[in-house]
Amino acid sequence: MPNRRSVRSNSIAAFLAGVAYAACVLLACAAVAAQQPADKLYTATHEQLAVVKIVLAQETAWNMGDLDGFLAEFKDAPDTQAVLGNRAVGMTEIGNAFHINYPNRESMGTIAYSDVEARELGANFALATGKYHLDRSKKYGGPADGTFTEVMEKTPKGWQIIFNETT
Repeated sequence: MPNRRSVRSNSIAAFLAGVAYAACVLLACAAVAAQQPADKLYTATHEQLAVVKIVLAQETAWNMGDLDGFLAEFKDAPDTQAVLGNRAVGMTEIGNAFHINYPNRESMGTIAYSDVEARELGANFALATGKYHLDRSKKYGGPADGTFTEVMEKTPKGWQIIFNETT
């Protein structure tokens, strides 16, 4: 009959061997994963690039202090919408809301978009999402960070924003 000490020693040894084996398997998996590229290559479609181009044009206009240039990327239609805290419908309301919220160059500050993604929603519609960082003086509201969502429509004038929400 084996003594208790040898049974306990064998059980502990078996447990430690199992832990060591599991650690080796995890390390081997990690080594294989590390050899794989972190980001797979992705080729954007022509339409996705065109949508991102609109977002970048807005960023450029904003940083030049050209609020009307920023707004020029919106479709001038009665059902175009923007949500900037409150919902504005139609370009007159949208323009007024932006001009009230950003009455001068200092209040606009500078904006930087990041993580911009575009997705086609059929032949004539697309979705653009991303993050923004607004840098401005404390006097004019200070820095702000958030996200944006834009739905665009392919029109005879090219891609135009028909819905914008900034949070």
